Amino acid sequence: MGDRHSISATTEAERSSSAPQVALIWLAATMTASSLPVGVLIAQLFPLAPFLWVVLLASTLFAAVGILSIPGFVYGIPTMAVSARVFGKSVNKLISLSNWLSQLGWQAVVLVLVVYILRSVFDSYGLVPVNSSIYYALVLAVFGNFVVPVIGYKAIVMAQTAGALFLALFAIAILIYLHGGEALPMMPAVDHFDGIQTLGGISLALMGGAFSWTMFASDYSRYVRHDTSLSKMALWPSIGGFAGGSLILALAITLYVHGGIQVGPAGLTIMATGLGTSVLYLGFCTFAILGLLASNFLNSYSSAFSLAVVVGKDLDRKKFTLLDALLATLVGIYMLFVAPSFWDSFQTFLDLLIIVAAPWTGVMITYVLWDVLPEARGRLNRLPHRRANVWVLAIGVTVTVVFSNNPIWEGYGAHLLHGTDISPLVGVVTTIVASILYRVLFCHQTIPDEQGRVGMLSKPVVRKITD
Repeated sequence: MGDRHSISATTEAERSSSAPQVALIWLAATMTASSLPVGVLIAQLFPLAPFLWVVLLASTLFAAVGILSIPGFVYGIPTMAVSARVFGKSVNKLISLSNWLSQLGWQAVVLVLVVYILRSVFDSYGLVPVNSSIYYALVLAVFGNFVVPVIGYKAIVMAQTAGALFLALFAIAILIYLHGGEALPMMPAVDHFDGIQTLGGISLALMGGAFSWTMFASDYSRYVRHDTSLSKMALWPSIGGFAGGSLILALAITLYVHGGIQVGPAGLTIMATGLGTSVLYLGFCTFAILGLLASNFLNSYSSAFSLAVVVGKDLDRKKFTLLDALLATLVGIYMLFVAPSFWDSFQTFLDLLIIVAAPWTGVMITYVLWDVLPEARGRLNRLPHRRANVWVLAIGVTVTVVFSNNPIWEGYGAHLLHGTDISPLVGVVTTIVASILYRVLFCHQTIPDEQGRVGMLSKPVVRKITD
């Protein structure tokens, strides 16, 4: 991958990656400490949910990322460029802008987490005065945020992959040491589980997990060799996301239950006593910090795909990585020192992110299964009108808002469920059902004009795909 964001199709020379390598990318993307606050909130808000089922089911739904990796492989273009075919250029600019803003929000959250972890280490070993530890941590975190991009994209990918593997080893060691199986029972301690809370836990995990990544699914599959089968192209990203997502969520919940993570108005603190030995504590914190910094770089590096679609031209990766780092730093400082609570800001951010991401994911999943797969196999497909897709998305967004509950508003649907937010599940199911109904009822014939437009826009589809 070069240093420019290309919204045109990848060339054959650029297709040197494999599906298992993409799985490593998604393992590295999900196996970072950015999911720690998600796990903490699940344990706090849904104590009657069977945590192990929540972790496994939510991580299994990373299959959505696997499915949405297929268009990037088939057409060689990034996700937001694929999205333009489904919703039209003008509407897609708004979707892409929303996606860019959501990634900017994640970068700010990651920066804040780096500050919190550094502060935890400083306070645990008395390295700096307690009252000023957060300021020392902020200076180091901001410095790392701006220095890391200088290293270069390939070096960062390698560093994040290695860091994720080491963090996974520390996570497994910590789970064994703290008897994670006792903190993640199939059933809660009260011997019964609450179905609504279980759905709420899965929804929250999706907000911070699979559905926060679907809008980038095709960005990496577009570099995979053409001789890869469609089934492998969908399977390997799903496996990578499942492994990383489930492990980090299980660790977060276990640490919170055992007191390894403490939360409050001051944010999040990683406790040395809660992780057992100093080796586990320092190792975990070190690789968590390195992984977060690398993740922030890749977040900003990838988010410029969305910005490139908004402005309609290629953008220099490095320049916009630094721009994103600057904007994320400002938002992070707001979350640290101005916002009433990090946790309120984080919950609000997750809900705002999912309002578009969840219903958009449902429309795109149907599009891939109904239209892209037949085209990839050499058949004509039945493409619905873009205007219909926009209406389906609008319906999905409305339903998602109604079932959302966050510090800004509580939707009527969430109120009926006693405040439980299941908006991601409702949003994606609504748009999948609506998209299928539209196709069944109104798309009985192929649309030659639309088929022709797709052929003009896309890179020629592979002639033969082993499946």
